[in-house]
Amino acid sequence: MVTTEISIEGDGPIRRLTLNRPARHNAQTPIMWAELAAAGRELTADPDVRCVVIRGSGESFSSGIDLDEMRTPDGFIRRLAAHPDADPDPMLADIEVAQQAFRWIPRAPFLVIAAVTGVAFGAGCQLALACDVRIVAAGARFALREARYGLIPDMGATASLPRLVGRERALDLILTGRELTGAEAVAMGLALSAHPDAEVPAAANEYAAKIARMPRSGIAYVKAALDEPAPDRSLQLAALGQATCIRQASLPH
Repeated sequence: MVTTEISIEGDGPIRRLTLNRPARHNAQTPIMWAELAAAGRELTADPDVRCVVIRGSGESFSSGIDLDEMRTPDGFIRRLAAHPDADPDPMLADIEVAQQAFRWIPRAPFLVIAAVTGVAFGAGCQLALACDVRIVAAGARFALREARYGLIPDMGATASLPRLVGRERALDLILTGRELTGAEAVAMGLALSAHPDAEVPAAANEYAAKIARMPRSGIAYVKAALDEPAPDRSLQLAALGQATCIRQASLPH
């Protein structure tokens, strides 16, 4: 896959997906979103992938949408605003295309880990929240900053955040835009573990190596069973996953 704003490394069960706009703190653009969506399709189609680590190049994970997409006449938000008010709203189709950048992550048949250093603001925070696990720098900074522009998060936080911290805290974080450190994110249940900045990549890779010992089908069924709200259906998915794993397992004699 040819990319300009992300890169994918690795050829075994663990892949590293890097956001590559370090001079802009990996601020996101429609190009990056298209490349992330394409990466999701490519990784999902590869049966060898069991774990993907998403990280930012340079100092930060991602500062959110590139503000030029809001400022310039041909920027993404400005182009959305130019749509006429109609029913159905023509703006929605463009928003749904952007949402595909992160939408594949919870559905992926492998584990996705966000390795977060520096800032994860706005869409950057939503990308981290879309991941299955977050391993973060203790001093990393998280915030959903859309409210300061009179906007709301529309890239997945409204679904992922209440599952992690409950509806009340999700409302607070979205509507106030208040900032959390990585250590605070762990305490609140938003992240799995916090480390010194320099240790985050190694911690994420070590965790990925543990997960990659599992068969891909086991990872996929565990995710599906955990995400299924109906208890009986969750048990059915767990049973299907167990049957698949038993057929693949090297059982002791």
